[in-house]
Amino acid sequence: MFYESVFVVVLFLVYLLLWGLKRQRQKKATGVDPEVFGKSSDPLQQYMAKFSKFMTAYIVLLIVLHGAGIQYYSLFTRFPLLDNFQVDLFGFIIGLTGLLLCALAQQTMGNAWRVGIDEEKTTDLITTGIFKYVRNPTYAGLMLLTAGVWLIWPTWTMAVFVILFYFFLEIQVRCEERFLLRIHGDKYRDYCSKTGRYFIRR
Repeated sequence: MFYESVFVVVLFLVYLLLWGLKRQRQKKATGVDPEVFGKSSDPLQQYMAKFSKFMTAYIVLLIVLHGAGIQYYSLFTRFPLLDNFQVDLFGFIIGLTGLLLCALAQQTMGNAWRVGIDEEKTTDLITTGIFKYVRNPTYAGLMLLTAGVWLIWPTWTMAVFVILFYFFLEIQVRCEERFLLRIHGDKYRDYCSKTGRYFIRR
């Protein structure tokens, strides 16, 4: 349906705008490009950077194919129980909530914000604001965003994207945690003991 495409395109454009503007503003203010994904000497990080590009191409292709209403066997067929306006609207709201969480994380991190692991310029450990409750609010927001898109387009191909994306985030989070533990030591270890990785710890 047309409104489904509108919902997903709006979410995707807001995502691109959020990351693009933040990157440009920070680069202009500090002279440092926060986009460091793939610049790491770690082979795993280099692989993750390439996989990130693949995932970007994959979601763009899915948006085009779903938006065009193409059907190929059952790959683009919606699950009947989730194929209604109420679920689509809920998915859109979930997606916007995820983007809001990402925006809060970007604002709280300030010039410490990075995309990837910056091995050349270490930054302070941010534990205030939203980070007081969750260690990875950006990734939690991205999980909500992709879950919202799947609710709008509940198909097998979109489900595969969500699974791959979550797997990608899990690996990247652990790489970043290992790096932060090496840089900040006991301070980061103590922080981890008090906060959840993606959710508020009771």
